[in-house]
Amino acid sequence: MRNPRPDRLLSIVFSSLVMSAVSASVFADDKITYLVLAETVEPTMIVRDGDPMAGGLTTDIVKLVFAGSKYVLEPKVLPWLRMQAEFETTDNWIINGFPESFSAESQAEFSAYPIYPFNHSAVALKRSGTAFTSLKDLDNRTVILVENFQYPVLDDYIAISASGQSDSNVGVVRAFTPRGTLDMLKHGRGDVVIDWQARLIYNLSAAGLDFDDVVFFDASDIVPTRALHLVFSKRQNDEFRRFVNARIKALTESGQLLELAKKYYFPAEAPDLRKLRE
Repeated sequence: MRNPRPDRLLSIVFSSLVMSAVSASVFADDKITYLVLAETVEPTMIVRDGDPMAGGLTTDIVKLVFAGSKYVLEPKVLPWLRMQAEFETTDNWIINGFPESFSAESQAEFSAYPIYPFNHSAVALKRSGTAFTSLKDLDNRTVILVENFQYPVLDDYIAISASGQSDSNVGVVRAFTPRGTLDMLKHGRGDVVIDWQARLIYNLSAAGLDFDDVVFFDASDIVPTRALHLVFSKRQNDEFRRFVNARIKALTESGQLLELAKKYYFPAEAPDLRKLRE
């Protein structure tokens, strides 16, 4: 067999390099880094040893959004501060979030459609016999919250109460974890816990409480319900943007997102995202 001419060999090598570069570029564009926060965000994202996508409502939704697509999810577990650097220095990432979690100068873009309602409940021991559905119901009571979490409207009410500028008198104690708030409630260190409803349900058993030991009150007048979105880089291409928005819209309209939420709200009723948007 004759050896190929040097110019022919050079052409083959050059073509191979070009094809490899193109393939690598396409493959890189199809890889999506799913940024995962651990521990206190459960059951938004549930991380286990060796499995950063073990479960969680957001994780389940992200899996469903990208199922059967050309995109390949690569989970990356990071603390929030390190994630902020990721937002600015890379393009192919996705996470969940609210607008107030990102600065106006950030490269974050929100999905055109939300993925689920972030609704808060007030939980008290059933034997207390006290209802908590409004800010005024918190007066002369001790509210149990999670350290470093944000509670829109409620935070302002607590600040005004602490300043002495109003007649309200709200006591506050804080735990380092959502489970810790329920431990405090169980041991009488406060009157009511306010948090995302699904997170309260998820942590009840770990705190040694049954669903029947407590009573849940709608706290939407204490902490307004917000819609959680998927968040990705503004530098993402239009094909990706169209894909994500179209998939979330279709999964919402079909009721599949509600079905996923039911698992994390059981035995309570999961809020229907479609009603929130009406």
